[in-house]
Amino acid sequence: FIAHDGLLISTPEYNGFFSGAFKNTIDWLSRPVEGFPPYECFDGKIAGLIAASPGSLGGVRALPHVRQQLSNVKVHVVPEQFGLSSASQAFDDENNLRDDKKLSALESVCKKLVEFTKR
Repeated sequence: FIAHDGLLISTPEYNGFFSGAFKNTIDWLSRPVEGFPPYECFDGKIAGLIAASPGSLGGVRALPHVRQQLSNVKVHVVPEQFGLSSASQAFDDENNLRDDKKLSALESVCKKLVEFTKR
């Protein structure tokens, strides 16, 4: 985890928040480890945020909470984010997004993540 400069984080939305598994992951990774500075695996990392939900909002209610959690552990989050609504019907039989606008929005987050990480 420490070796990566950028993180593309995808989360489901559970009642407007991120999952307990996501929170546990951040908590365990942020635990102090002897010989390493606090938050070393997060400090200065760049993250792009995406979410998915079977509902019409695409998980976007969870993303501000993810953004806040990551900023608490010294991660920089790119401004663009993406939420995939109706996720269970969003893909074709080859697992490609059906909607070109959604694909373009997802690609935009990924491009910004790469751009900010290169800086």
